[in-house]
Amino acid sequence: MDWTQHRLYGIVVGAVLGALLGAILWSFGTGSRMGPWVTLLLLGAVIANLVVSQRMNAAIDRTVVQRAQAMAAGQVPGEPAPARVHRVYGRPLAQSATMLWPGTPEPARLALLHVLPAQGAPRSVYAVVPSRYGLTRGTPAAVVLDPAYPDIAVFDDRAPVETLAAIGADPRWLTERVPSMFTRQGGLGTLLASVGGLLFAALLGAILH
Repeated sequence: MDWTQHRLYGIVVGAVLGALLGAILWSFGTGSRMGPWVTLLLLGAVIANLVVSQRMNAAIDRTVVQRAQAMAAGQVPGEPAPARVHRVYGRPLAQSATMLWPGTPEPARLALLHVLPAQGAPRSVYAVVPSRYGLTRGTPAAVVLDPAYPDIAVFDDRAPVETLAAIGADPRWLTERVPSMFTRQGGLGTLLASVGGLLFAALLGAILH
């Protein structure tokens, strides 16, 4: 997936929230009457961020489900890979797609998995998984990687118990470092923007004071 929009949005939000937080600290520190107003602006920014984030998450969900359905139906070939569940998101989905059940209308969740591809470095991928499987953090899994979308995979529920046990016992989980998704969504740029916004507000407040 193209994370450019997510990175830019994360950096902008970081800068805005940092500046507003700095303005609040300056206002209450100097006894300025602007403090409550800036606090309201910060609350508005947080609410707006939640709304936009929900829309972005919904777009990710749709893309993952669409690609999973295409791969599970055999329209797109993929690369099998061992995986381990890193996170299962709480927001419910109404559509699922696995290698055994392509395009199944049933309760599901979006999962973030760490994978060890045969070709390439370890990475994180999204997959939509039926809720009935009850996957939790650390659960070994088998997936099929999407060749066109490196961040997407299909949950492979054809894998036998012996294969899953071997995946869970793979010593590489203790030695291989998997880059965080936070890097693709802003990462250090977001943190620096937050600090920069905070310092800018503090400096501007000192000048005005």
